[in-house]
Amino acid sequence: MVLFLHGEDEFLVGRRKQALAQAFTAKYTGGEVFVFDFQDAGRPEDVKRALEACEGGLFATEKMIVFHRATTLPEGSQKLLATFLKDQAGQLPERTILLFVETGKFKKTDILAKALLKHLDKEEVYDAPEGTALRQLVQKELARINPAVTMDARALPLFLALTGGGTAQLMTELEKLATFRSEGVITSDDITLLLPRAEEENIWGALDALGRGRPNEALILFRREAEKGEGVYPVLSMCAWQIRRLLAIREVFDHGIRRPSDIASATKLPPFTVQKSMAVIQELPLSRLKKSLALLSDIDTALKQGKADPEVSLDLFVWKF
Repeated sequence: MVLFLHGEDEFLVGRRKQALAQAFTAKYTGGEVFVFDFQDAGRPEDVKRALEACEGGLFATEKMIVFHRATTLPEGSQKLLATFLKDQAGQLPERTILLFVETGKFKKTDILAKALLKHLDKEEVYDAPEGTALRQLVQKELARINPAVTMDARALPLFLALTGGGTAQLMTELEKLATFRSEGVITSDDITLLLPRAEEENIWGALDALGRGRPNEALILFRREAEKGEGVYPVLSMCAWQIRRLLAIREVFDHGIRRPSDIASATKLPPFTVQKSMAVIQELPLSRLKKSLALLSDIDTALKQGKADPEVSLDLFVWKF
């Protein structure tokens, strides 16, 4: 059997690979799992050594042979694997499994990719979840970690914003929250308390709270940053920087471009930044973002001229946002 496991979410692909290997060894207690990673071992002899592991025999045991990053092989080495798939894929022993694993993008027109897609028995794709799929993943994984715990729907956007949409960090923080809140509902307060927050993430969380009509939560986060020693000025500066990014995303969104990957290309912003911004911009029309940026400009001018108190200015921004 030939399995092809691939996708852009490295964590989900890796977890699925591990699950398949564990299921194989549980089913065949005398079976063997061979792993060949071709990223740094792409010589023809490396490929031949992997293919030798596929050979059967009179007393052959059950085998799973994992070919990791085989699409990174040079053309000559790819041809060896492609020829093997063409000639031998249909003649493999019943209990020999070839598992090809790729993370990230690969060219479907390459020699090996074409052979794989033609001769595979099963294909599984794990791209980075977005939007509804990402929210569903959080709830599904939380139920797996601790069935006695759920997450408040109003807290979910804050959680996604602070984890950046990265699946590995998302899983780590979910386990932390599920342990802290052993039963019941995870709230925004739980997330604010437990998740690590760099300055940028604190400001992001505050803007997200403002967009969702929670000014008190935003003010707590802003003041927490302002109390770190540098005062209000860096906080307001970071606000302006974040709002400019949201403004760029919202402008592209309003022109009909809705896929995060396409927005990232149009704005030249990191994909994870766009991904975590999607839920926020739904609550922030272009006019409101422009108004808030103008408000920050007015506050900045007043502060520089000594006509405003920094702490009062921070409160003013929150309540006029």
